[in-house]
Amino acid sequence: MARRRRSLGIGIGLYKGAYRWFAMIDGTWHGKSGYPLTEDGLAEARAARQAAIDAADAGRVLVPEGSFAAEVARYTKKPKIAHMKSFDERAKHCELWLEALGRDRNPRGITRDEVEAVLQHWLTTLSPVTVYHRRTALGSFFDTLYPNSPNPVRGTTRPDHYRPVDKSIPFATIERILAAMPAERIIAAGIRRPSFARLRAAVIAHTGIPPAELVKLKARDFDRVAGIVRMPWRDKGKGTPAHVRELSPDGVAAFVALDAAGAWGWFAAEALGHSFKRAARRVCGPDTPISLYWLRHSVGADAYRAKGDLAAVGRLLGHAPGSICTTRYAMGAHAEVDRATIAAMAAARVSEVKLVRKVGPRRKPRKQKTLVAVS
Repeated sequence: MARRRRSLGIGIGLYKGAYRWFAMIDGTWHGKSGYPLTEDGLAEARAARQAAIDAADAGRVLVPEGSFAAEVARYTKKPKIAHMKSFDERAKHCELWLEALGRDRNPRGITRDEVEAVLQHWLTTLSPVTVYHRRTALGSFFDTLYPNSPNPVRGTTRPDHYRPVDKSIPFATIERILAAMPAERIIAAGIRRPSFARLRAAVIAHTGIPPAELVKLKARDFDRVAGIVRMPWRDKGKGTPAHVRELSPDGVAAFVALDAAGAWGWFAAEALGHSFKRAARRVCGPDTPISLYWLRHSVGADAYRAKGDLAAVGRLLGHAPGSICTTRYAMGAHAEVDRATIAAMAAARVSEVKLVRKVGPRRKPRKQKTLVAVS
């Protein structure tokens, strides 16, 4: 049975035959015990508690009410913002705007020219995608807190936020990189096990399943006989409901090896990416940009090269229907699919011309002459 501790006032109690003070400071419990059971010990404990609280207060930066910083704090506490999956990134972007425009000023005094000047300064050193996201954060701040007031972000430069880039690589190169990854890992002296990193990278290379979704899979989600894997709900973008994904023979073999090694469940995607990147440098040189996510792009390009069906590529990669990202993943095969399409079109036209020449032009039926009897 737990022992009850007797309270002797706010933040003061008895603990193990001595006085103890405790206080909640910045969301964390602080305290100290060991003060003697005397009047002087009680006074000393109270004084120590108050000193700790005063020291914490002295270290805080007071934010003027109604200032830009205070309004940003109010904005980030809005339920719609606080529950965003990218909340940490949004908060960082708001902090950058505080540094650029000033913390203590009235946010209603921010002008369009000031916002434009900051955007142009950032565009000289940062990518347009990064500046686009920062601009979006400030625009959301004004739209959320002051929906009926002019938004100074409107009318400023809107950087390009979507620049599709082909990141597919030949499958022969992928096989060489996988072969360059460690095949075993050492658990203890003389004890070796298959490398989980190599097995997981092989699954991604043959299926296009991203690391964030691979960590969710369990052994029960893989059906070796049917050659399928049951994919969970995907939250990225517009979201994709749970679905069943067909596997190629190589994909089935990759999952069989993963299952045999017991490499299911959570893993650090960053560590897997570093392992794959090291192997890519050994195969393609120290300056290669190839990373783990290029495997997913390669699956999309190969699938589009095989059938030329963007909708099928999107389903294979788990994209939402009509996603603009599908085109980016298929970019590596655009030229080949276009050439095949042109060749098929030319062949169809030649066949049509030959058919017309063989049959000949259609002739209008001759009108039959009507004989009129003359009496």
